[in-house]
Amino acid sequence: MAALLKAVLSASEKAAEIARLCRDAEPLFRLLVAEKTGADRNQRFSHDFKTLADVLIQEVIRHDLGAKFPELRGHIGGEESNEFTNANGDTVAVRVCGTVGETAALLGSVLHPEREAAELLAAAAHREVAVGDAALDGITVSIAPGDVAVWIDPIDSTNEYIVGREDVVPRDGIAPSGLCSALVLIGAYERSSGRPVLGVINEPFHRRHPQTRGWQGRYHWGIAYRGTHLSSLSPPPPPQPPPRHLEAVLEVLAAVPGL
Repeated sequence: MAALLKAVLSASEKAAEIARLCRDAEPLFRLLVAEKTGADRNQRFSHDFKTLADVLIQEVIRHDLGAKFPELRGHIGGEESNEFTNANGDTVAVRVCGTVGETAALLGSVLHPEREAAELLAAAAHREVAVGDAALDGITVSIAPGDVAVWIDPIDSTNEYIVGREDVVPRDGIAPSGLCSALVLIGAYERSSGRPVLGVINEPFHRRHPQTRGWQGRYHWGIAYRGTHLSSLSPPPPPQPPPRHLEAVLEVLAAVPGL
């Protein structure tokens, strides 16, 4: 379970990085907040960059979890369809390809002529992101990845994400609206019963760094499986070192020739 949770957390962190990138990088932010007028207003919504950002985050999570746990492939679903119709009328299935260049070319076929935007997104999709969280090392509950399925909501509160209000006052530490309420949500459930067993909430826009003013995120996780209930608010205790007398016995045994 710890390995699966780490993989889900890492995927959520990469997703959060992409969400921040779309608001930080000018070529992406310009597309994100663009208002369609005139003839453009009548185009299919599938052409909208807002939808593409959602879909790419979903497909990055799907790709990374499937690469780490092949037994999950075919059992990772999400809120968004990954099919787009480009300007030529061709249907394009958005996915993470084998190389950055291939992914950039695929995204470029949807975003044409926005080549720089496609390259920025492709680079972010292929970036390695790992989570180092000592609190996860004490998780001993076990579940086979082949026994679970995953569901993704790539950017919950999409409209709040696009509008980007930063003046919303939190209530009990939780933003009821505004940019801080935009979340990446990933859940895992038992295939046989449908019961949820693991969940991650990632807040890409938790707070701004006091010096750089760049956005900092945070995540929360929880496990509920066969009587075990753990969360980032009540993580498992750290592994305890062996008793001193046991260490002494092990030292003596290690010194015996032939053992």
